[in-house]
Amino acid sequence: MKIRMLFVVMSIATVALTGCKKNPVAPEPRNLSWSVDTLAHPDNWQVSISDIWASSAKDVYAAGSANTTRGILWHYDGNRWRDIKISITEGGPITGAINFRDIYGFGPNDVWVVGDRLERNPNAPPNYFFHSLIVHYDGSGWHEIPSPPGNEINVVWGRSPDDVWFGGVNGTLFHYDGVSVKKDSLPLDIPPDISGGVYNTLSITGNESESYMLLADFNSKPNRYFLLELLNDKWVVRDSTFYFNSTNLWLSPWGTLYAPGNWTYYRNNGIWDVLLPGSSTLWSKGVFGTRPDNYFVTGRSNVAPYPGAVYHFNGSDWSSLPELQKLDNDYYDVWTDGSEVFIVAVSGNGSMVYHGK
Repeated sequence: MKIRMLFVVMSIATVALTGCKKNPVAPEPRNLSWSVDTLAHPDNWQVSISDIWASSAKDVYAAGSANTTRGILWHYDGNRWRDIKISITEGGPITGAINFRDIYGFGPNDVWVVGDRLERNPNAPPNYFFHSLIVHYDGSGWHEIPSPPGNEINVVWGRSPDDVWFGGVNGTLFHYDGVSVKKDSLPLDIPPDISGGVYNTLSITGNESESYMLLADFNSKPNRYFLLELLNDKWVVRDSTFYFNSTNLWLSPWGTLYAPGNWTYYRNNGIWDVLLPGSSTLWSKGVFGTRPDNYFVTGRSNVAPYPGAVYHFNGSDWSSLPELQKLDNDYYDVWTDGSEVFIVAVSGNGSMVYHGK
C-alpha cells in the first residue's frame, strides 16, 4: 500500500511540474536571429518582390513581378517558401502578361492580389496598355475577379471581407461589396488619360473606424500629394499641403498614421511630424508593428555609402539592426506578429525575404 501511495504522489508531482513548465520566451526584437531566403524563378533573370502580407507566421505571401511579365507570387507555410503557379504559362488560371503590385487579405482563405495585365498597342505610342487586374484566393484556388475598365491597380485594402478598396493609376478606384467589384470616384477633377499618369493612388490603409488614401499627381511640378479620408462612404480630401516623396501609408493598431518617405512621418493632431532621430537618416519605404513600443521602419540609408537599413523603435529610442545593414539591399515591406518578422528586400535583379525569430 505504501509503495502504491508513493507512486501516486510521485505521479501527481510529475504532472504538476510538467504543467508548470514555462513556454519559451520570444527574443527581444533587437536580438532576433535572422535568416534569408532568395525568391528566384527559373525562367526569369529579374525578380522584383516588394509587398508582403500574412495571416500568421505560418501563412505568409510575397508578391511582385518578373522580366517575363509574369506575376510572381510566393507562399511561406512556416517551413519553406513555395512558388505559386498562377500564370497560365505555368499551368495556373491567370492569362496574359501580368504584374502584381500589392497583396492583402483577411485570413488564410481570403487573400487579394492586384496589379495589371499588359496589352500591346498596335497603334503606338504608347507601346502598351495597362489594364486593371484583380485576383482572389478563396481557399480552393486563385480566381480572376471581373472589374470595370481601368488602369493598373497599385493597392488593395479593406475593412472587412465585403468592404474592399482597390486604387490605381489615372484615377482608377474600385470597391468590392461582397458581391462584385464596382467603379468608384475620387473627389477631384480627373483629366483624360495622360501619358505618365495623373492622380495615382499610392496607398490605402485603415482600421474598422478610419480609412485613409494617399494620392499623388505626378504631372505637376513639384509633384502634389493628397491625403484622403473615407467619411460616410465617400473619399474626402483632408490634406494637400505636404510634400515628402511618400509612397505608402500605414495606420497602426494604436491609431497613429505613418507615412514613409524621404524621412518617416507621422500625423499628430492634423500636423505631419518627423520621427527622430533614427528614421531621419533613412529613405523609408515600409513601416509596421504590433505596439507603440515595437515597430519597424525599412528602407535605405540616405548617408553614404547608402546601405539598406532597418530600424526598430522600442518606445523610447531607435536602433538600427546591424545584421541587416547591406550595401546592395533596398528594404521594402515588413510584417510582424510581435514574435517573428518578415522583411522584403530587392538587391540588383533579385529579391529575398529576411526572417527574424
